[in-house]
Amino acid sequence: MPRRLGLPSVYLAAAVATAATTAVPLAMTPASGLALRPATTEPARPYIVIARRRADARDLVGEVRWRVRRYYTAALPGFATFLTAAELASLRSDPRVLAIEPDREIHPMRGRRPGRTLPDAGSDGAGATVYVVDSGVDAGRGTRFDDRAWHAFDATGGTGRDCLGYGTRAAGRVHAMAPKAKIASVRVLGCEGSGSLADVLAGLDWIRRHAHGPSVASLAIDGDDSLALGRAARSLARSGIFVVQAADSGTCQAVPGGRAYSASVPYVAGAAARQLELHPAVHPAVLASWLNCTTARGAIRQNSSGASNLLTHNGGL
Repeated sequence: MPRRLGLPSVYLAAAVATAATTAVPLAMTPASGLALRPATTEPARPYIVIARRRADARDLVGEVRWRVRRYYTAALPGFATFLTAAELASLRSDPRVLAIEPDREIHPMRGRRPGRTLPDAGSDGAGATVYVVDSGVDAGRGTRFDDRAWHAFDATGGTGRDCLGYGTRAAGRVHAMAPKAKIASVRVLGCEGSGSLADVLAGLDWIRRHAHGPSVASLAIDGDDSLALGRAARSLARSGIFVVQAADSGTCQAVPGGRAYSASVPYVAGAAARQLELHPAVHPAVLASWLNCTTARGAIRQNSSGASNLLTHNGGL
């Protein structure tokens, strides 16, 4: 398999390990890692390919012309793959392809307490589930969460263990706000302190396929300038999942469709879970207004690690 340039080596190892354990038909393995063709002697780099329609994504993956690592079937139509320069040019000119962007490192964003008191619904989040998309959560009986938190999905190929502490701290803040909400750990960051865009998309794809009932997705990570990540987050919101993403503003800001941005992601997620206990069927956009999220004007800014925006695409989203 070609070397994965510009990403931590642990993710290449995870991709290889996943490929070795997924010898089943592609249609049965959404968001899984697969090595469908042998290594090439030409330099290849990791990319995310977004198709125009789900049928287009299925057809492209089924052609077995690409070294497909992950196939997304719910949050967005597309796949993660390694491409040579010639293959990239071929895909960019394919009318079935909407956009292509390089895979990249994704980093946790350290949040802070909200600058003002979040609305108190007079409830504790019972019946709601918060999906913490982060470095994992130390969960299970005997932890602060007892049986309310569990390892739902690990995109890195591990066991869900949190070796950074970021995800467990985020889950703790959710739990403090909504002590009876369930917490599902969706691990997308590795032990070296970062993750890959492909793994984050796999986590969101998993949430889109498995979330049921009143749900919140907590994303205290950077990467909001990613076309694929933005499309996947919008897909979650359209399905009724309230999505909270990281930004450098302490206030809660809402964008059309029901997503919210804040530097206090887990606190906002916990406050949303409290509202969902009382109003389980509320639309995410209405929920944002109940949380006093102001309408965002202009682009949402993140205090990211400084990763450059290296998007190459055919048209916008």
